[in-house]
Amino acid sequence: MSREYRTLYASPLVTVGDVLCSEGCGHGRHEEHCTAASIAFVRSGTFVRRDRMGKHVADATRVVFFDPTEPYMVDHPLPGGDRCTSVSFAPATLREALRPKRGEPERAFDKSTLAGSSEMHLLHRELLLAVRLGDGVMVEETALRLLQLCTEDEGTPRLRGAAANRAAALAAEAQVLIAESFAERVTLESLAGQLGVSPFRLCRAFRQSTGGSLHQHLMRLRLVTALEKLPEYRERLTDLAFDLGFSSHSHFTHAFRGYFGHSPSALLTRG
Repeated sequence: MSREYRTLYASPLVTVGDVLCSEGCGHGRHEEHCTAASIAFVRSGTFVRRDRMGKHVADATRVVFFDPTEPYMVDHPLPGGDRCTSVSFAPATLREALRPKRGEPERAFDKSTLAGSSEMHLLHRELLLAVRLGDGVMVEETALRLLQLCTEDEGTPRLRGAAANRAAALAAEAQVLIAESFAERVTLESLAGQLGVSPFRLCRAFRQSTGGSLHQHLMRLRLVTALEKLPEYRERLTDLAFDLGFSSHSHFTHAFRGYFGHSPSALLTRG
C-alpha cells in the first residue's frame, strides 16, 4: 500500500523517474495532486483514474497526463499495482510545446490519457535505454519528441516555404556546431543556447528538416570517426570511447554494433 518514486535522470530540461505503486495505493477514496506537469507511460499493471473529465483506465496501451491544476483519484481494480515511467519538463519547454492549445491558461494538458502510438511505445523504450547508457542527449531529445507527439494535433502539416527554409538553416547551423564539438560533452541546452533558440525548437526543426534526430547525427559522426581511428586505438578502446564523447566503453560498443553490425574488437580482428 505504497508509492515509490526513483529518479532515473535529471537535468534542467527534463526529469525521468520510475514510479512503482502497490495495488492498495490510492484506494480511489481521496484526491491526489501532482507537484509538476508530467506524462507517464505505464510499463506494467493497470489503474483507474477519476478526474473531472471522467473515468479513465490506464494500462500499457496509454499515455497518462498529470497536471498540477487537476486533482484526481486512483484505484487499482486488479492485483499487482502498476509501474510507470514519469517524464516531466522545464516549465518553459511545456509552454512552448503547448502554445497552440486553447483553454485555461494555467492548465498544462487538455486530456487525461491518450492512446499511445507504435512510435510512442518504441520511443519510450529508447528513453529507458538512453537512461541506462547514460546518454544525456539521447534522453532529452527522446523525451522532447515524446512531448511533441503527445501535444501536437494529429495531421499537423509539415513546414513549408519560409518556415521550412528557416528550419533547414537552423539544422545546418546545428550540424556545423556538432562538427566542431562532437568529441566533447554535447548537450541540447548548450547547442540551443549557441544558436539562440530553445531545445524544443532545435530538435523539432532538425527532425523536420533532415528526417532524423540530432542525436542520430551526433552518433553517426562519432561512430564513423571511431571506425577511422580504430587501428590507432587498437589496445585502447576505452580511451577511444571517452575521446569521442561516449559515456562509457559499453555505450560505445553498443552504439558501434548497432550501426555497423559488428563490435569494434571484431572489426579489429578481421582487419
